[in-house]
Amino acid sequence: MPTVLVAGAAVQDFIYRFDAAPARGTKGRAKDFISIGGGSGANAAVAVVRLGGKGQVLAPLGDDLIGEMIVRGLHAEGVDTSKILRIPGRESPVCSSIVDGDGERTILTWHPPHVAPPTIDDPDALVADVDALLTDDRYPTLAVPLLEAARRRGIPGVLDGDRAEGDAPQMIQAASHVVFGTPGLRGTSGISDPTKGLLAMRGMTDAFLAVTLGSGGVMWLDGDRVRRLQSFPVHAVDTLGAGDTFHGSFALALAERMPEPDALRFASAVAAIKCSRFGGRAGVPTRAEVEEFLAMHPAG
Repeated sequence: MPTVLVAGAAVQDFIYRFDAAPARGTKGRAKDFISIGGGSGANAAVAVVRLGGKGQVLAPLGDDLIGEMIVRGLHAEGVDTSKILRIPGRESPVCSSIVDGDGERTILTWHPPHVAPPTIDDPDALVADVDALLTDDRYPTLAVPLLEAARRRGIPGVLDGDRAEGDAPQMIQAASHVVFGTPGLRGTSGISDPTKGLLAMRGMTDAFLAVTLGSGGVMWLDGDRVRRLQSFPVHAVDTLGAGDTFHGSFALALAERMPEPDALRFASAVAAIKCSRFGGRAGVPTRAEVEEFLAMHPAG
């Protein structure tokens, strides 16, 4: 059973579902509500476990009640939380999300302001017992040393390139695989067209490069050619956590030594099923559900 270490955000999610989001300055009654752990790193680690792998999470949390809720939720999912950084006196992050009738989400996050970025003393020790690493780009002080350690160990080091921050080039150059979100690719490359953006990024790194396009599927570089996998047809109920689920599934597939195109197809299937279910990471499917879904949608 392969092990994936996921370094990134862990939050407590408060998710509200409306047929139509309330207009500014008005009140609205949600048709569904759930409070559940979330965050890109935590969601990805849960996906790894649901799909049959061993998931570890490394995230900075406070020593407050919200932090306890987050850790308990991860324990309940079978995620290894021994590498979480509990910081005395710090508050833990929270997130409120509104999901509309089309399944699209609006996300409001709060992270403790004016705190020092998290650091680690021995990144090589943290990746010594894992088969793949996944990091998001929220904490470059965690991502860069861990990705460099993964390279030294010869295991996949996947970067979830969701945002375009000042440290993005350093994280990209350290990774063996980079899967951008559309805003992250546009912001990093300075190019709005995803095909041209991917090709432009080749000058920055020798990593495997891909970009997720939501309902438009996923594109990746194959040498100097851009290839595309269309998304699976599902009725979207809730897209919250779909990208996190995709990244966790992709990292697990690489840990299982799937070729990258197969890993992208596998991750796309997992994310599609998740989008058909309400509740953030509560909608992440099991391995059996994914295999049944793929059997119903054979590769063309």
